[in-house]
Amino acid sequence: MASKKEKIKCIIDTDPGVDDSAAIVLSLYDERMDIKMFTTVNGNRDLETVTRNLLHVLEKFGRTDIPVYKGATKAMFRISPDAAFIHQHEGMGNYIPPKTVKTKPHEGDAIEAMYELIKNNPHEICLILLGPQTNAGLLIDRHPDVVELIKHIYCEGCAPYGLKTEGKWVNYVSFNASSDPEALKMVMESGIPITMIPSRMGRELANFTEKDVLHIRDINDTGRFIYEMYSGYWEHNYADRRIATNDTCAVLALRNPKLFKTKRAFFTVDVGDMPGKTLVEFNKRGNVNFAYKVNRKSMHKFYYNAVKKLDRFKFYE
Repeated sequence: MASKKEKIKCIIDTDPGVDDSAAIVLSLYDERMDIKMFTTVNGNRDLETVTRNLLHVLEKFGRTDIPVYKGATKAMFRISPDAAFIHQHEGMGNYIPPKTVKTKPHEGDAIEAMYELIKNNPHEICLILLGPQTNAGLLIDRHPDVVELIKHIYCEGCAPYGLKTEGKWVNYVSFNASSDPEALKMVMESGIPITMIPSRMGRELANFTEKDVLHIRDINDTGRFIYEMYSGYWEHNYADRRIATNDTCAVLALRNPKLFKTKRAFFTVDVGDMPGKTLVEFNKRGNVNFAYKVNRKSMHKFYYNAVKKLDRFKFYE
């Protein structure tokens, strides 16, 4: 186990996205996380928009030292959907980023950049996959040897229990899973150690209430920035106003795993009749660590404290 002073080397693969942006903000100055690289992927919005959003966040928080590579523009074998209906047109909720940014992504192929970094740091790099898993799928497809070199994968984006309607579980599909089910299947069956955060974790077990979001707003300017995004990102299909924390939970599963309880499980992905349908069967011999419970109070406290530590950023007069 890593010592308290040892940082965790990681690549964050992302499609910002409100929840991605909020999770990234909390990661940038975390004392335990050593973010070696960001890669972007078509997901919540198109690749150009999500890359612009990421670069803007890095400029806003003074971390343009971390290299950014543009990844896949579409899913491996199908047309990619779009999530503007919840992340809004610019992808950052009610926060409107500038149309252009000063910082440019690094030249070169994101997949090859990931591979070189992992190959040069064998068994040391964790992947945090916050969007559709296209880049990770392409990485495994091009470089099969990488499965023996990646330390761990932390990801979110499955709905193994579906939605309950008239006493039956239906609609097992989540956005990330259905956006590129072939890539998700490839990653899940790779043999790489994996911790999976289901969508239900962020939406129902670790979500923020409207009161929580107002509290975040009042912490400092960083909190207000997060609030502006969140205020245009309320979950659909719930009677109350709530914010899902799916991507934040995926980051915290690496950063503070004691917040979660996990079980080994066999995780399967449908790529045929219902693309992106995921099923979980708990079994000690399973292929993933599946998060099924969270210490909600401690998780929220950790989040608030992380925002407080970003008090030096002054964006609002």
